[in-house]
Amino acid sequence: MRLHLHLNHFEHAYNTLERTKSLNWLGYLSNRNQLRWSAKETQSQTLVELLNELRAEHQWYYRLAFEEISEEDQKGQHIDSATARQELYIREHRMRAITEQLYLQADNTIYVHVTPPHLQEIQAALEPSTLLIEYYCDAQNIYVFCINATNLYLHRLPITLPELQQNIRQLQLNIASALKTGASASATANLALIGKRILQKLYACVLNAQNITLAEYRRIVIVPSGVLHYLPFHLLHNGTQYLIESHEVTLLPAAGLLLRQPLRRPAGALALAHSWEERLPNTLQEARLVNELFGGEAISEQSATRNSFASAPVQVLHIAAHGEHRLDQPDLSYFQLADGQVYTDDLFQNDLSYELVTLSACETGRAYVTAGDELIGLGRGFLYAGAASLITSLWRVDDGITLTFMEHLYRSLQSGASKAEAIRNAQCAIIQAQPQLHPAFWGAFQLIGHAGPLSRPE
Repeated sequence: MRLHLHLNHFEHAYNTLERTKSLNWLGYLSNRNQLRWSAKETQSQTLVELLNELRAEHQWYYRLAFEEISEEDQKGQHIDSATARQELYIREHRMRAITEQLYLQADNTIYVHVTPPHLQEIQAALEPSTLLIEYYCDAQNIYVFCINATNLYLHRLPITLPELQQNIRQLQLNIASALKTGASASATANLALIGKRILQKLYACVLNAQNITLAEYRRIVIVPSGVLHYLPFHLLHNGTQYLIESHEVTLLPAAGLLLRQPLRRPAGALALAHSWEERLPNTLQEARLVNELFGGEAISEQSATRNSFASAPVQVLHIAAHGEHRLDQPDLSYFQLADGQVYTDDLFQNDLSYELVTLSACETGRAYVTAGDELIGLGRGFLYAGAASLITSLWRVDDGITLTFMEHLYRSLQSGASKAEAIRNAQCAIIQAQPQLHPAFWGAFQLIGHAGPLSRPE
């Protein structure tokens, strides 16, 4: 890669970069069955039963460690939080050991080999109104490939990797402070001004420096790299407006996913809602809204369990629940249903090839980026399980504003808007209604994957 860049062999450099990403993602998607645990083997069934027992214990100790529960709910067991955490980590270690055994016993006899796409194939998949921006980070520098239907441009960003990391960290602290202070607090208005300055600086570094006239394009497709996976690109500000106000913005983990054929699923939606012991009451309203607009099935509270994923995929899967990203163990990030926490491993065991999956839960879009630029988190689980598109949140979301966002989003989709257009319409509607509102409260959601509209019945 560095040699191609040094010799100004831009096309070779891009093909080298994209080959690694596309082989990873397309390989997993073409061999999804290898991630499924064997349901026929007696040993696998025994391991799954043991895993479920450990998960029930894990859920119990998690509540003791991190939630306030009554003495009645403690069932007479007085365990302090430190002891509960220790028991929790013991079970997490055992759970991981069992899942590793289950994957080793999965059916790996048939492997479908994939061919990574070349630049010309990716360009052929781009509409004239779409710009693809793909980043590459080495130890110090960040390079960006700007690709449209006919041309390829390469730039090195005028910022070092450590400087970029510092700016993104400042933005994260600003967003966290706004969420902690509250949308209506007077101090949040000042945080909004500071946040906008940070977003303007980031815009100048990662977008404006490319000497590309963004106004020529309607849609921007971004393939991040490294620390840029943590950047909410749609919130970047040019001094006049946020990027989402002027463009449709969607993300891809690899540009090769542009070549996947759009899914066509039966009309309807599966809406799952769990209010987390009534702490998130609007989740139930979200499920009713989706059901009213798209039909299908709405499952809520104690009926919303992991078994709900066994049904055949339709157009939309909407999950409204509590979620959490685990910084210490990102593979144990989860969202909460009635029968416990749902992890990435659970997602792999199901066919989740919906046209759109919306995760209306906190932090479901966060992921840990490995040294090989692989993402570890819930979003990866849904994409590997077949979802064509995914809407996730990058941080903790406000329950009330989320309901407003979802109503705008789904009404736009129902009217025939593309997914990228629908999420833009929803966020712009909130901006227009509350122009001074800090983007921490309306900008958490992002679109990953196929940007087109839902399929229409033939």
